[in-house]
Order: sequence, then C-alpha cells, then structure tokens
Amino acid sequence: MTTVRQVKKAMQPLLQRNPDLVLVGRFVVIKPVHHILRGVYIDASSVASQFVPIWSINFLFGPSVAFDRIWGRQVRLASTGFWRGDDPATYKEWFDEIEQNVLPLLRQVQSIDEFAAFNSKERFDGQQLELFDYLKIYVDIARGDLDSALKASDHMKTTGRNSSDVPNIFDQITNTLHPMLVANDHAALAQVLRAWEQYQVKGRKLEELWEPTPFPLELRVA
Repeated sequence: MTTVRQVKKAMQPLLQRNPDLVLVGRFVVIKPVHHILRGVYIDASSVASQFVPIWSINFLFGPSVAFDRIWGRQVRLASTGFWRGDDPATYKEWFDEIEQNVLPLLRQVQSIDEFAAFNSKERFDGQQLELFDYLKIYVDIARGDLDSALKASDHMKTTGRNSSDVPNIFDQITNTLHPMLVANDHAALAQVLRAWEQYQVKGRKLEELWEPTPFPLELRVA
C-alpha cells in the first residue's frame, strides 16, 4: 500500500508545474478554496506501490467531513488501468492526463451555481445532484433557492423520507433547517452553512487554503 510520503514525492513535478495546486495529505487540492472543493485524491490499493488517482468535486457547506466519492471518477489511461509508484517512466503519462483532461474540467467550476450546473445527469448519470435531495437542499439554500429547499424539507418532515438511511442528516434538516426555512430566516440559514463549512475546512485540514466568501443567499438578500 502506498504511503503519504510516497504520494508527496511522486506529486512534486505536478505541483511545481501548477502553482494553483497544493497537496494536503493524499489530496491534490485546486486553489482557491471557497465553497467548492476540487482536486485529485491519490488513493492507495492492496498493491504495495500502486497509486489510484480519483478526481473529485464537492461542496464544503454540509455537515459531513468524510471523503465523498459520489461526484468523481478514477483517472485512467488507455495503456494501463493503474499507476505504479515505483515506475517513474509512467509519471509523465499520468501527469499529462491529469493536466490535459482533469484539471481543466475542475478549474472551470468555482461558484456554487457552476457546481450545480456541473453536477448533471449527463456527467453523473444515476448520481447527479438532483437524485440526492438530502444533499441538494444545502446547495439550494446556499444559492438562495429557498422555495425548493422548503419544499424538500416539508416532504422529508411529512413522509420521513431518508430518516432511516441518513438519520443524522435527516435530523439536521428537519429539526434545524426546516424551522429556519419556514421563517424565511436568511441570516440564520447562512450562519448554519458557514459553521458547517468551517467544520469541514478544519476536518479536512484546509485552514491555510480556505478563503471565506459570502454565500449567494447572502448576496441576493443584500
């Protein structure tokens, strides 16, 4: 299984050629970091020297800190399905794939609106954002689409949808967010999202990279 030290050594050429990249543990993060986290996670495998690069994109203003692979794909090459860390000859091919196809794709997504548009059925068929109402509600609130968020929270509260699958998130939506949505309390909603974002930033060790910015919800109210 590859180590963080091996990942750090292997990623140096990529980091040196791309000043907007920073390695945090196993995650090659694209700067700036506002509300959306973008990058390439260099996963390990059961093979001692094998790297498994996975590009990933997610929002930071939810209550979960766990690395989430819902919206991402393993980086693959036509010539080989894996990347051996003990074979420097393959590095250029992998870096070319990441620089030419992965980074341009992720760099185009910076705002929450761009994340919502990116997270489509065409790109993530069967895993698109609209299928995860208990995650989409955070995006709707952040964007200022409170009508859609209230409709979703009403449905969850009335039907008990997702209460058994995601009990912690379900409780946070129905007990914390729902009353704020009913009251149309923009300030309280933004405060909750910001607190969750700070929690995620800390949990992912992104404090030095994070640049706090207002949510569209706050800007549209202003």
